[in-house]
Parts: sequence; C-alpha cells; structure tokens
Amino acid sequence: MRAICWWCVVLLAGAAVPARAQVPTGPDKDPSRAAALRQQIEDRFAERVKEQLGLSDEQAAQLRVTANTYGDRRRELQRRERDLRQALAGQLRPGVAANQDSVSRLTDGLVNIKSAYAQTFRDENRDMARYLTPVQRSRLFVMRERLQRRVQQIRERRREEQGLPPARGRGRRPGPRFRYQNR
Repeated sequence: MRAICWWCVVLLAGAAVPARAQVPTGPDKDPSRAAALRQQIEDRFAERVKEQLGLSDEQAAQLRVTANTYGDRRRELQRRERDLRQALAGQLRPGVAANQDSVSRLTDGLVNIKSAYAQTFRDENRDMARYLTPVQRSRLFVMRERLQRRVQQIRERRREEQGLPPARGRGRRPGPRFRYQNR
C-alpha cells in the first residue's frame, strides 16, 4: 500500500524538482521533514485503499509487492526520461547546430520510454487482476488519480505562493500545442 502512495508522490514530485531547486520552502528545506510528510501521506493512502476497497491483509500485502515492483520500474523510466530530455535540450540550444543523429536517437529514446511507461501500467493492472476484483482495480485507479490531482494542486498553489510560473504542461487545455496558419 505504501508503495502505491509513494509511486504517486514520486511521480508528481518529479515535476516539481526545478521549483524546489529555485526556492526551497516548507518540508523541502528539510529532507527529514519531507520524508516524514511523504511517509504520512503513504500511510494514510494505504489505510484508505485497504478500507475503501475492502482488502484482506493478504490482498493488501500482494498489492504492496505489486506496487513496489512497478513503482520502481516507473521511477527508473522517469530518471532515464529526465536524462534524455536534458541531453535533448543540450542538442536543441538556440544558436548551436544540433547533431541530427543524436537528436534522432534521443527522440526515439523518449518515445520508447513513453511506450515502456504505459506498458508498466498494463502489466501492473494484469498482475492486480490475479488478486483484486475488477471493481477494486477500478476504484484503486480512481483513488490514485485523485491523489495525483490533489498533490498537483498543492504543488501549483505552492508555486504561485513563491511567485513562480506554472509548471510546464500543467493547467493547459488538452489539444494541439501549435496553431497552424494557412498562408
């Protein structure tokens, strides 16, 4: 159970790393305080999952193992994605000629990571189907999404309070990123 929450917190925390590096406030100033807060969130989430889904102790233990396994995989994919994005940003600096082969390789790597990331969710869902009912899996999915949204809202509010711009890609309406003009 803790791993489920940890996965959600880590996933969302990854998007806020630049904000923490710029203006540390709150629990981010003190790593032990951040760890204690993270642990508290994980524990509460695990309790709510067990209670709301009506999980047995055995189901809760199996879910913990599954969540740890796939959470670790996703964190590794996120780390690799960050590395690729940094390398790509280095190649695409204004005024510097980009190496076409390198840009192609980095872009392909990002696409492959996105695919692998989605596959971890499919695999995790398949594994959970062995010990959770379809209703339990669906409710868990909804609970995870709600937690993610709540953490993101808190993060955005903190950014606003610090006078920082919204995180990239957050708060935008879905749809095309660029508008094409007919000429």
